[in-house]
Amino acid sequence: MKIHLNKILFTIILLLAIFLRLYKVDTLLSPYWEEVALGYDAYSISQTAKDHHGNFLPFVAFESFGDWKPSLYFYAIVPFIKLIGLDVLAVRLPSVLAGLSITIGVWQLLKIILPKKLLTNKPYLPLLGMFVTAISPWAVMFSRAGWEVNLATSLVLWGVICFVKFIKTTETDYQSLICSILLLVLSMYTYHSTRIIAPIVGLILIFVWFANSSKSSKFISNFQKFIDKNLNTLLIASFVTLLLTAPLLMNLRSNTTTQRFKETSIFSNIDIIEESNRGQLAQDNIFGKIFYHRYVLFGREVLIHYLDHFNLNFLFISGDVNPRHSSQYFGQLYHIEFVYLVLGVIFVLSALRKVKNDPYPREYKNYLWFLIGWLIIAIFPASITKATPHSLRILPTLPVFMVFITLGIGLFIDEVQKLLLKINFRHKRLPSVILIFIVLFYLLELAVFWRNYTLIYPKQYEHEWQSGYEEMIINLNKYNDGTIPVYITREQGRPAMYYWFYSKTDPRTVQEWDKIAKMDQGEYLEFENIKFVNSLQEIFNLPAIVVGSKKQIESISVDNQFKIKILNSIPDSHNNSIWQIGKLDE
Repeated sequence: MKIHLNKILFTIILLLAIFLRLYKVDTLLSPYWEEVALGYDAYSISQTAKDHHGNFLPFVAFESFGDWKPSLYFYAIVPFIKLIGLDVLAVRLPSVLAGLSITIGVWQLLKIILPKKLLTNKPYLPLLGMFVTAISPWAVMFSRAGWEVNLATSLVLWGVICFVKFIKTTETDYQSLICSILLLVLSMYTYHSTRIIAPIVGLILIFVWFANSSKSSKFISNFQKFIDKNLNTLLIASFVTLLLTAPLLMNLRSNTTTQRFKETSIFSNIDIIEESNRGQLAQDNIFGKIFYHRYVLFGREVLIHYLDHFNLNFLFISGDVNPRHSSQYFGQLYHIEFVYLVLGVIFVLSALRKVKNDPYPREYKNYLWFLIGWLIIAIFPASITKATPHSLRILPTLPVFMVFITLGIGLFIDEVQKLLLKINFRHKRLPSVILIFIVLFYLLELAVFWRNYTLIYPKQYEHEWQSGYEEMIINLNKYNDGTIPVYITREQGRPAMYYWFYSKTDPRTVQEWDKIAKMDQGEYLEFENIKFVNSLQEIFNLPAIVVGSKKQIESISVDNQFKIKILNSIPDSHNNSIWQIGKLDE
């Protein structure tokens, strides 16, 4: 009966997760320009085996607006484009599926790392972890758009699960080991930060494997025995890892792997170098040279940026300042999860203490240490960038937060139960009753979040998601017969890519124009009879079709005394004009 109930609850939670991730996933929010770029390049690959610049099957990274994006998410979109065509849904489905796999992955992770005694006393913990992940604002928002990091997080999580399975099967399940290596390496081809996170997580897992196999406290002796016993396995694993990462290693110094770091790294901040120079000049002694050394100042900045990610406002109140990364109405986590996260940390630290008659096995403690290491290292790549806190770059920490919150809820139930026992309130179903109240409170928070996310957020932040592009391009194509020039302003970002995406332009034509078109950091400034301009003041051929904001259209008419006929106006949800399409004559 209990097994049957668990299956029912698992199904209900999974269906809830599916609904939260698929409901109007292609229509509630317009695609951001990076999603459009992912989709069109995947479309180009599906049609020609080349990206829109004409590069044949890019392996490490795709060139995208002067930057380089790791390649796997592009290829993950291709099957969906083959199935349903070039569409927003096709772009977002890999992230949706990754979000669902993270939800199931947290359930599986809790099942395999928690000791049997704890699971016997609290059998609800894996399903509870799955539930809090299924409805997490952080998890839901990043599963509903084409975020490569969501897929990378899923790959890291399941890579960890496979390695733990390998450890727990007394190192005989080589299929799980190879699967773990493959998943962790694939995450490195999916998102920039996992190129740092995945290798270190893998090394920590190897240390956990060693620690779990040690029979005594003698490190040197245990290490020698571990190497002797597992030398062949370690050599094979190393060979497979080097083989799979060889393309990355061979491109370590190329723009495909370094460009993003150069653009976002705090080490390119000249202000810190200038502060170092001023400080050393003002305090011309050994202490000045030490305390104002640029490495010390950069270290200070890294620490500040690292701690930014534990800001309570960021985690529990309003979230990431970028509206595409947070609804601004909730933090990355629910308000109530502040209590559960604190209790989860207390629970973990208590479990790690050495006490007489220790109820927790050493292997379980090693997994807890691993989770702490995972959390620490997964925040580091974001801490060396300029914009912090950054919920997107630290998304690989999400499974750890979910596990800690789940353990915190378990401790909360214990403490509430103890409190009620003190006032002689006893019932054999008491933990279940408390758990039901916790779930109900979570559902209340979910209802508030979901109402805001589906009704208010899409209207409040529609311009952050480049609303109106689809309608503008569909209407523009009604008037553009190719006989007169068309000018589209770049004021809302990346119009060329949106034009190709919504027009389903033949990638072969785009690839041909790559050889002759003027560009700005890889972005096309012209295509066929269309010019993508910073301002309509750049118009020099009449008659012409012009596309821009109402302000730009009015300014070109007044300043240059052109006759303009408004052909169409694209309104936002507040009935304010986003785009206007006009015909311009002398």
